[in-house]
Amino acid sequence: MRKQPLATQDISKLSYNELRKLADAALALAETKRSEEIKVLADGYAKKAAAGFNPQEAFDVLKPYLPRKGKGGSTVKYRDPADPSNTYGGKGKRPTWLREYIDAGRSLDEFAV
Repeated sequence: MRKQPLATQDISKLSYNELRKLADAALALAETKRSEEIKVLADGYAKKAAAGFNPQEAFDVLKPYLPRKGKGGSTVKYRDPADPSNTYGGKGKRPTWLREYIDAGRSLDEFAV
């Protein structure tokens, strides 16, 4: 008989020890996958660097997409798709760019990060 794939197993029936083993195995696998993805990223960047791109250019382009803290220590909850540097943390007065979108009939949920 073939064992059921993990994604479809009911893990609520596992014992504490079985769950701990499963969690440890999942974390180990996640770290392995992360390392593999970092290698792929580094490989791709090495090819771009050979073509003349430099690290600062890559970081400058990625900055709007990286998680960051907004004013007052709040996290970014909304981002302007037309200009990713426009962000809003969800507290206080809404920024002009967001009010204009909403006044034009767009939904706040469309800009959620």
